[in-house]
Amino acid sequence: MINAGTDADFERSEKRLRGWHVLLIMLGFFGVIFAVNGVFLYHAITSFPGEDVKKSYVQGINYNQTLAARAAQAELGWSAEAGVQDDSIVFRLRDADARPLSNYLVIGELRRLAMQDADQVLAFRVAPSGEYFAPSGALESGQWRLRISVLDGDDEAVLFKVDKTLLVP
Repeated sequence: MINAGTDADFERSEKRLRGWHVLLIMLGFFGVIFAVNGVFLYHAITSFPGEDVKKSYVQGINYNQTLAARAAQAELGWSAEAGVQDDSIVFRLRDADARPLSNYLVIGELRRLAMQDADQVLAFRVAPSGEYFAPSGALESGQWRLRISVLDGDDEAVLFKVDKTLLVP
């Protein structure tokens, strides 16, 4: 025969979930959510350098001019190569017949994608071989963005733009 105890014995032996338990569980749950969101927010704000392109809204408005400049650049038939050699950036510019072009003003910008501290403005000098060199110093390993503008020497109009990704081992 099964001996069933009284209701009073049953209430004393079982732990009950009370209102303040639920309150503590809810406060703990939302506290963890807020803490994790706060950590993510802090890291997002401190690691993102901001806008990649200055005046991007104005560039969007003038996009037809950008397309016209790209078409004019394509009509030139020029080709470009860029790379890292020792502590310099090497840039080769060739015309449609693969002859070196060396009588232009070339400037560039070297950017580290992960951080802005290592960004550099480059002024290229032409070598007797027709290549352009710009001292960059020792670059840290990783991915770099190189933006080069070839300017006409007379009126400094941009004739050719190149965006290259450099991987430094």
